[in-house]
Amino acid sequence: MTRRVLVLEDDDSLRFVISKALSRAGFDVRATASPDVAVERMIRKEADALVADVLLGRENFLDRLEELARLRPDAPVVVMSAQTTAATALGAARHGAYEYLPKPFNLDELVEVLERALKVSGASPSARAAGDGLIGRAPAMQEAFQALARLARGRTPVLITGPEGSGRAASGRWLHRQAGSGPLVEAGPDRARREGPALLDAAAGGALLMRRAEHWTPDTAAWVLEALEIPPADAPRLIVTAAPDVRTHLPGILVERLSAGFVTLPPVRQRGDDRARLFAFFLERGGEGGWSLSPAGADFVNAQPWEGEVLQIERTAQRIRAQGPRGEAGPDVIARAMTGPVPPGAREALEDAALGFLAESWAAGDDAPARLLLEAAERAALKAALEASGGVRQEAARRLGMNRNTFARRLGALGLDDGAD
Repeated sequence: MTRRVLVLEDDDSLRFVISKALSRAGFDVRATASPDVAVERMIRKEADALVADVLLGRENFLDRLEELARLRPDAPVVVMSAQTTAATALGAARHGAYEYLPKPFNLDELVEVLERALKVSGASPSARAAGDGLIGRAPAMQEAFQALARLARGRTPVLITGPEGSGRAASGRWLHRQAGSGPLVEAGPDRARREGPALLDAAAGGALLMRRAEHWTPDTAAWVLEALEIPPADAPRLIVTAAPDVRTHLPGILVERLSAGFVTLPPVRQRGDDRARLFAFFLERGGEGGWSLSPAGADFVNAQPWEGEVLQIERTAQRIRAQGPRGEAGPDVIARAMTGPVPPGAREALEDAALGFLAESWAAGDDAPARLLLEAAERAALKAALEASGGVRQEAARRLGMNRNTFARRLGALGLDDGAD
């Protein structure tokens, strides 16, 4: 399979040297000195990866990375710079670069980075896209980006806290991608309870991403603590996501061990104009569909509470994109996508469906048709609440008038414990 790489470098001799080295390594290489040309070629999908200098004349190419991430989420970008400062490295990380290489660097290292980047993106484009919501300029998000960048290359345990739907799991996946090696195994509370320490073996040499730690059972907390105190051979990196009040749910010593690396994601209400920036990102992602966010739409998005956090913003934008190419998304379009239409005669249709279900069960001689009916109805209610809340469990539980812990237990009992974080 041809691996196409575009090199963006305004130094003619360096552009030539890099292009030659990559060609010898088996890449199909094109090169340019123009940032605009590079972005256009990437959007037209003329390359699978981009190697770009940061400072190009008066332009800082880091400012273009969000645009590329939105329009080509499948394409890794490797940035290189003679400005070997922490600010440059952190800027590259938080703007979505796959890797940052300070000049001068070994050309073999560049080849190795590209091999790894294309292997990850080629094996699973959706895996790279999973972290696409990790953009923003709000001060609280800048702090989170800096923490993630510091932890990207280590193996210490990481605890990521924030409201459900704020991008906790996406942040964990991003951390693992930066390591570039080993499997990533994910487990919600129910899977952690069922499989226990066997998850450590499944993730050996890679990372174990454990979601919603506030719902762990005492047994789960015990084996996780043991794994931290006496790590097994080839132990995976533990990346754990949790609600901000996790300290009220887990033993203090366990929280301290987990938070050797600590990241706090802010609620979306604290992110100012990032709300519209995120909405536009998800609305335009992939460069297909023809949708854009109007100025009035941006004001509307920034004025909403978004109780379902980033996940609700993403799901709302997805509903609009699913309508096909329509143009600008304004307040009316966004409001309809947030609520969704209520079908007429829904109660009558539900009663008819229940009667039909019971009739079939009686005819088949089922022993407990009422239990089967109630389970089917409960499963449908849980799924509908999750969809309406953008996948955020706390909001879904509120919509159903349920306690959050009860909601989580019922998800596990019905085999639905694999939602977003």
